[in-house]
Amino acid sequence: MQTSRTFRKPAAASHARYIDLGGQATHVFRFAAPLDLAYEYFLDVPAVFRLLPDALDCHGYGPERYRLIVGATDGHGHSMAAIFDLQLQIDPGRSIHILPASDGPRHNLSGLVFPGSLSADAIFHPAHGMTTVEYRVDIDMTIPVPGVLRLMPMSFLQALGEHSMEFKMTQMINGFTRNITADFHTWATSAA
Repeated sequence: MQTSRTFRKPAAASHARYIDLGGQATHVFRFAAPLDLAYEYFLDVPAVFRLLPDALDCHGYGPERYRLIVGATDGHGHSMAAIFDLQLQIDPGRSIHILPASDGPRHNLSGLVFPGSLSADAIFHPAHGMTTVEYRVDIDMTIPVPGVLRLMPMSFLQALGEHSMEFKMTQMINGFTRNITADFHTWATSAA
């Protein structure tokens, strides 16, 4: 199993009350399974994205359209949720691409809720009855600064946000990797 992570620092916050954050992670999965089985597994977008740590929900809202909701706390008692509207593009047996969508329905969530942009690519490579899946996720968010935190200097909040994003992306990709590896083997056994 190989993992590569890149955490990029986004451009400085564009608004005095928002923090811009982003991150990218890549993981290579190797499954002792034929290509068609691995491809079928990753094609179930809601099931795969529900394996992300802190994923509250992932559901379809239209043909090849999905909404992923990821929740978190900021460590100061504020609950937050990021909404990612996604669209699916496939090249059967070769790749699955998840792109940001802009046509999601209104939400009825309470608390600090903000949209995010997520793209993901799964590239499939079969070899000798095994399948290697190179999976890349890229996330960008503009997070509103909650309540009393607005009194803190923006440079401090931006640095804190970048550090938190790096920690969160590491936690998410490690959890996602463990969850997919275990879930795929369970799913493949039941599918056989």
